[in-house]
Amino acid sequence: MRSDRDIVQLILQRFRTQGVSQVPGYNRFPYISETDTAVVVGRERGKDTRIPFAKLEAGVSAVRRDPQTYDGGPGRLRDHGITHINSPVWSLLHLVTLSEIQQ
Repeated sequence: MRSDRDIVQLILQRFRTQGVSQVPGYNRFPYISETDTAVVVGRERGKDTRIPFAKLEAGVSAVRRDPQTYDGGPGRLRDHGITHINSPVWSLLHLVTLSEIQQ
């Protein structure tokens, strides 16, 4: 099984390549920049937002524990302690498939 960190690296690689993360019917999050510990995304409504890699890892872990989180909408991440940035985290998780997360 890939580690949570490996899945985050795969997400970041795809985000850099595609330049945007969007689940159909939900908000769009363009890639802005990256630091050693976070990725910065744009928001359709609001300011650019820093997403710590640790929160992405927590999102991967949440989906592994509760696969319904993947399709349950961004609010589902609140059940796993991810708040305020749950929409972009949920969107970024969809740059990989559920089966890739579960591998």
